[in-house]
Amino acid sequence: MAFASVSGCALIAVACVLPMLLSRIRAPLGADEGYLWFGVQQLLRGRLPHRDFRSYEPGRYAWCGAFALVLGRDLVVLRVATHVFFACALCAALFVLQGMGVGWAGLCAASIALTVLAHPQHKQFEHGWMLVAWACNTAWLLQPSLANLAMASGATGLALFFGFNLFLYFGAALATTLVLGFASGRALLDLDAVRIAAIAGVVGMGPFLLLLASPGFARQFLRRRVSGVVARGEANLSLPLPWPWRAVPAQLRNLDPARQQAFAWIFAALFAVPVVAGLWAWFAPQAFDGMAAGVLAAAALAPWVGHHAASRADPPHLTQAMGPLCLVALLVAAAFAPMAMWLVAAFAAWLAWPLQHMAHQRRFPGDYTRIAAGRIDIDCPHAQARIFHAASQLAEGAARDALYVAPAYPALYAHLSRDTPVYDTFPLYPADAPAQREVIEAMERVAVRAALISDAPIDGRDALRFSNTHPAVWAHLHAHFDASRRTDLGEDVYVFTRAVEA
Repeated sequence: MAFASVSGCALIAVACVLPMLLSRIRAPLGADEGYLWFGVQQLLRGRLPHRDFRSYEPGRYAWCGAFALVLGRDLVVLRVATHVFFACALCAALFVLQGMGVGWAGLCAASIALTVLAHPQHKQFEHGWMLVAWACNTAWLLQPSLANLAMASGATGLALFFGFNLFLYFGAALATTLVLGFASGRALLDLDAVRIAAIAGVVGMGPFLLLLASPGFARQFLRRRVSGVVARGEANLSLPLPWPWRAVPAQLRNLDPARQQAFAWIFAALFAVPVVAGLWAWFAPQAFDGMAAGVLAAAALAPWVGHHAASRADPPHLTQAMGPLCLVALLVAAAFAPMAMWLVAAFAAWLAWPLQHMAHQRRFPGDYTRIAAGRIDIDCPHAQARIFHAASQLAEGAARDALYVAPAYPALYAHLSRDTPVYDTFPLYPADAPAQREVIEAMERVAVRAALISDAPIDGRDALRFSNTHPAVWAHLHAHFDASRRTDLGEDVYVFTRAVEA
């Protein structure tokens, strides 16, 4: 029976994820996805994330790298790998939903809702790990055995291998879930529970802890993921919070008015609705017809995941934080009006449709140029295609690491299968003098021949122009290279070339 249930859930997950993957397979290569793809290439060349290049945590590179070793290092393989990860996590969540009494039709609706909200495509690890955390915590609330506790704690520890922020969010969510479970009398807090949770958590963190022994890894990890964040005072480039009672912020203005308001109200609901539903499930669990554990687990997860939306409140980050809210809506519908789960799915599809490449391409078919990306052709905005072409010309005939691009062009390194001459491939934040000296020394050490730099204001902020975040590097480029402004490549884009000595 369990095999049949898992098989059915897997079939539903694949049936939803596969069309989403196919709809995205030719989507443009964005900066963040290029950052991920470049890291996979570097790992396969024997370099270690954090230690040797700026990166996410190593787990996602290891996952995608395993696919690349078997299927090739193309962009299409990267996209397949990320969606397979999400499909596995979605299957786990559907299996837990079924265990709470959700029927097959409801599982189909839930799968559609959760899949269409899994945006953008290179962030399937964030969406997938959120579902894994919820499924494990819910399983423990449903049956608070030591085995389920070990599974939840071990999964939380393993999340560190994929994302430090994921580990913090899910660790806080697990702690909240345990408090709810022990306080409600669902489980007893004893020495065995503490011991099992601690051991499983350390085992889960094992892959990451092993990397800490690699010389240089711990120093760069602490520098980038801890001290750097503390010094900046923010985990991401912040944007105005889209509270519904405020004017619509710039990051939502590309959406139609109805979706602008929807995202604004969803931002408020991310924090309020799961907590209200969680309190309801706490004081009246019988009202939820077996769904109370899932509601409590989602409510325990929501405030922490909500931080991700608040750190940069644009549609991609909002959708990455919507999982707990979506699960609460699905569970409330399953408990009181199962057919309403399809309304949740329909709303999620309506909300997420304009964020998809397919929607924009259908609306503006003349905005794209098709370019080769390994074994597939992808659609790129005309300006981006011109940048790819210009970077290819600059790199032609040069050493593998003789091209420097900044600040938001890691996709160029990946697309050209190039190494970076510097450590930081995504230099968006203001750099201090020692960090800028490192960049200059690295460029001189490898004899960089050309650079492609955008000096446009990021998020419309002049303080985040490259000339302001890295003034010493900017001055060095102007002093030692011939500069030409290339407005055909985009606003404030410059090409720097250095003559080759005879």
